[in-house]
Order: sequence, then structure tokens, then C-alpha cells
Amino acid sequence: MTLAATALAAAGAVGLPTAAHAMGDPAPHKERPAVKEARTAPHWGGKGNRRHPWDRTGSGRTLREASPTSVGLDPAELDRLPGIVRAGLENDPPRFASASLLVASQGGIAFEHADGYALRWQDKTTELPEAEWIEARTDTIFDLASISKIFTATAVMQQVEKGTLALSDRVADHLPRFAENGKGEVTIEHLLAHVGGLPAFINLYSAYPDVDSRIDAVLTVAPNTPPGTKYVYSDLGLITLGLIVEKLSGQRLDAYVGEHITAPLGMDDTMYTPPAELKPRIAATEYEDYFSELVHGRVHDENAFSLGGVAGHAGVFSTARDLAVFAQMFLGGGRYGSARILEAATVKDMFTDRNAEVTGVGGARRGLGPELEAWFYHAGLTSPCSGVHTGFTGTSLVIDPLTDTVVVLLTNSVHPTREWSSTNVTRREVSTCVAHALGIVPRAVRDGWHAGGADATEATLALPVALEDRAADGAPAELLADVFVHLETAYDVLIVEASADDGASWTALPGRLEAKHEDPVEITDGRLTGWGRRAVWEGRFPLTADGAPMTGEVQVRLRLATDGAVRGLGAWAGRLRVRDGGTDLVDTDRAADAGLLVAEGWSR
Repeated sequence: MTLAATALAAAGAVGLPTAAHAMGDPAPHKERPAVKEARTAPHWGGKGNRRHPWDRTGSGRTLREASPTSVGLDPAELDRLPGIVRAGLENDPPRFASASLLVASQGGIAFEHADGYALRWQDKTTELPEAEWIEARTDTIFDLASISKIFTATAVMQQVEKGTLALSDRVADHLPRFAENGKGEVTIEHLLAHVGGLPAFINLYSAYPDVDSRIDAVLTVAPNTPPGTKYVYSDLGLITLGLIVEKLSGQRLDAYVGEHITAPLGMDDTMYTPPAELKPRIAATEYEDYFSELVHGRVHDENAFSLGGVAGHAGVFSTARDLAVFAQMFLGGGRYGSARILEAATVKDMFTDRNAEVTGVGGARRGLGPELEAWFYHAGLTSPCSGVHTGFTGTSLVIDPLTDTVVVLLTNSVHPTREWSSTNVTRREVSTCVAHALGIVPRAVRDGWHAGGADATEATLALPVALEDRAADGAPAELLADVFVHLETAYDVLIVEASADDGASWTALPGRLEAKHEDPVEITDGRLTGWGRRAVWEGRFPLTADGAPMTGEVQVRLRLATDGAVRGLGAWAGRLRVRDGGTDLVDTDRAADAGLLVAEGWSR
């Protein structure tokens, strides 16, 4: 009997914990955005001849120590990071027990920090004697939980490169039992993108007596939807993919990952089932009532534990430095130093979205394994190309290919209980701090008006202007606004609008955005949302209502509406003008006109 099976049998009559078990780390649920916001979201595609951010040359750059300024990071902004981590530790309840944080950009490790205690509790309510607490260090080893899925996806793509597997292969062609219950047409690509129709989770650890029966339960599970029709983040798909790697390679998944991924990369602190002698370096996770023990030194995920600690969805342990090497390999087009893990074209395929047609505007984005454009933790670094993944234990890895930046945040947020866990707030604060350190908000608007940092609020920036009467066929006056937007697509929206009846009613203003070196963007309903290409745009919005030019006393305004969880950098407004013909009737670059601005919820 395996160690896992012995522990499970010993647990016997202990009831299952009431908290969710082993359900990976999907994006927190949000109600779908309003249809109107989704339908009118701008298209930020950009120039077709511009190189894709994941079209990598395979330089093989390796990580080195670097000063922040030498790699384009503002050290004053990075100095805020320890306080962000400390605030997570001192929250009530704590968001995590300890953290190890690393920031690298352009191949240079510019920031490392650790705080808190890798081990502090003996159960959910009782602290260990203080002499037994273990401080976190930058080389503390953490249970990565679902970040393990990216190692499995990498192994799958290596098999694709070898020609032993194709993305279009039916899973059942490799694992015939998978065809049961109508899953015969599910493909490898479906599972990598989490659109295979599988349920998110089934209980393996207590519902089945041994590893063989648990694996059979995974393979024969009934689908919830036809493949390719709905996105459901599923541990089961990655468990299945891990089994395929094992069958094709003839190696257990941990041996395969060690030989073909972590050893070539020199990731000596990355492994499944760590040996007992490493326990003092490993961050503890949860006290599990079912097992009547504090999980420390073995995998936290119950299903992975029941499979012997090695599974496609969970089981990898690592340090911040090792995980940064893994990320740098992707930025290097599959190479790190002399080690070639993937071809550059494969990396691009992995980080290219597969789900837009399934999930729609504002929906989840997935490549072949990596999670993309994940506002809930990429936050200020979010773009259509940002990746990679989070883990239920409180871990996250973010790569911004637009700046060659890596952010690793490893925490044990479930120590001593998952009921305290709320790591996403700190994840967002860290990513946004790094975004500011990179200067993602352009200097041209950085000293302007800003809004969008508060949840569930409405902020307005209004400017009055008097417009002369004109012939019905005369050209209308127009609002010219310099804006920067980085708003969670379809959830947080900047609306450009005007009122000719002293604010009793407002008309949204369609317009057009233009920026240097960028394709114009049409704003069909006066609504701006999304990542904004990290550019300052000059917006031109004709002042019309019902097709006719506005006249008389008119108010123009920028109104920013946020939902219950703000996740982007927000919006900035620089110079605002109302132009009639060739004359600027108002111009906020003029001191007197700047004094006319009425700001509610916007700040400078």
C-alpha cells in the first residue's frame, strides 16, 4: 500500500472538510459583464506587421543579479514591495503565513524578498512554540499546486515536437478508457485549453480505494458539455495529460519532468515528493482534519496526494529562483543558456489564446496550458499576452513579454487553513507595483488626473463649455482628450459623454483614438475598456446628440465606472480641450480653464 493510501485508510471515519477541496486555482468568479459593455469593447489589435510578443528568437539569456535601474525598474517603486507583503501578513486574518517574492526584468534579478514564517502553526487554531517557528527565506521551497500544470503542459508540448503526439489527437487514441461516456472526440488541445467538457473536480482521495481505481475514475468521468463549447477549469484534464506523457515516454511524470525540464535548466530545488531532509526548507500548508495532520513536506492537494504525490495537475515543489529560471526559459524562446527545452514556435503556440470564441469579450483566456490576460492577478501587468498561472496554496507566476519581466510570488496562504486564504489582493498589489516600477503608465499622463483604483465606484471629471448655435449641417465642436486606459475588459469602463441640459441627461459620445505608431481605434459608443496597448491616445469625440451638433451651455465629462473588484491600473486623463473649428474654446493646459474642471473621484 502506498504512503498516500495508508494515510487515507487511517483517516477512516473522519468527515470531509467543509471547505472546497483540491479544485485547483481558477480565476475568482465574476458575473459576466453587461452585454452592452461587452459588445462595444474596443478592439486593441494593433498593427498587423508588428512582431508578436511571444515570437521569440531563442536567445538563451540566463538570469543574473542586476540593479533595478540597469533593467529599467524604478527602485523607489520596488521599495514598496516589502510593505505590500507585510500588509498581507498583518491582515486580519493573515492572507498568508509567509512569502518569497522575486522580480526579474530583461534577464536581471532586480528584487528578492522573504517575510513571515514557513512554519508557525500546529493546527488551525494553535501556534507552535515560538522556538519551533521557521522563518521564510528567499530559498524556501513552496508547494506550487496548480503551477504544476505548466510543467505538464511543457512536457506535452515536448511530445508534440517529437511527433509522438498531435494537438488534434483524440485523447482516447492514447488512453482508450477515456472514450467512455461520450468523450471520444475530446482532443489534446481541448484539455490544454480547459474546453474538454470535463467537470472541474471529482473526489478521488476518499471515494476510491487505490491509485488504479482513482485513475480509472478520472478517465471514465462523464462530461458536462460537448468539447470546445464551454470553458471549465479542470484538474481532470491535466491529470489525463500527465498520464499520456507517462505512456508515451515510459517514465513516471516526475522522472520525465526531472530529466527533460528541470535538470537541463539547473532547477535543483524543483521536484515532486521532496525528500525528508528538505523538510526544514519547505513551507508548511494546511492542517487537514481528514488526515488529522498538518501538511508539511508533502503535497497539499488531496487528489494529488492520493495518486502518490505525482500528478499532472499538482505536486511540484520549487523556489522563487528556480521558478524564475523556468519563466526565463519561455522568454528565451524555449532556451535557457545551452538548454533547449522547447522550440521558439512552440512557446508562441503555448502563449497564443485558444478560447476567445468560446468565452467571448471579458472571458477567460487560455493558451496551451498558460492562463493569459488574467486581470485577477496580472493586474497592472495585464495584456493579451501576459501569463502564466496560480496555485491554490498561494503561489503565482506572472510573465510580461512586452517588458521581459517575471514576477514570482510564492506564499503558503493555506497555512494553517484555506479558510483564511485571500492571496489575490496581494498578488494584484505586487503586480501593479511592478508595473509602476516599469513605467507602464506613460510619463505624458502620469501627472494628470487618475481614477479607477477603488472598487464599485463611479468617478467623474467634468468640464463646462459654451457652444455657439450653428446651421444644422455645420460641423460639430469636438472634445479632444489625452487618455491612458488600463481597465479590466468589459468590467471597468470609461465613458465619454456630454450633457446639454445641465446634467439632467447624458449622451455617450462615439469617437476615434489615435496615437503615434499605432493603428486608430474606433470607439463606437463612447466606452473605453481593456488594456489600451499601453499608449497615450488622443481621443476625438464630436459633440452631437441625435445626430445634430450640441449648442449652448454644454458639459463634457469622463465617467469611470468600476465593478466590485478593480484589477487594472485604471485611467489617466491629461490635456482636455473642446475645439470648434480651429479654435480651442477650453484647454486645460491653460490655468484658467484647468480651474473649470470638476473632479469627483479623480485625483492628481
